Amino acid sequence: MRAKLFVLLLLATAGVMGTGTVGVASGSGPAAPGKELIQLTCEGLGPITVAVQRGDNANGAGQIVDAKGHGIPVEATLTLTDLTTATLLDTETTATGQGHGHPNQPATECTGDLFLGSASDFFGSDLPPGVAPTDTVQLAFDGFAVIQL
Repeated sequence: MRAKLFVLLLLATAGVMGTGTVGVASGSGPAAPGKELIQLTCEGLGPITVAVQRGDNANGAGQIVDAKGHGIPVEATLTLTDLTTATLLDTETTATGQGHGHPNQPATECTGDLFLGSASDFFGSDLPPGVAPTDTVQLAFDGFAVIQL
């Protein structure tokens, strides 16, 4: 479980914070090859769609879809919760430069659900103890990014 959450954390912080399975922007069409679309809500911007590179191809920035601009991640916290049992399953935090990255630029808080669905869809058959396949799990994101418009 921690390995999957760690991979998701890396994906999330690689591009304005995210890997997306929830809130994909239907009006934006499919993501370009090697990219994923995620839906975030950012302070001062409201809901935005961000295209991020997947996995090892990530370059650290996410492109805002249907608008000029991008975001550079500064810090992020991912929280994995079993909503059915109200159980915190895991939490991971990361920060650019051990919290000192981009110190002279204002950072914008962005939040969103990176995953919301059944435990079996998230974990596959490798469920953590006490989690049923039909439990609803949420991978919530709360992070800060330097937004360049």
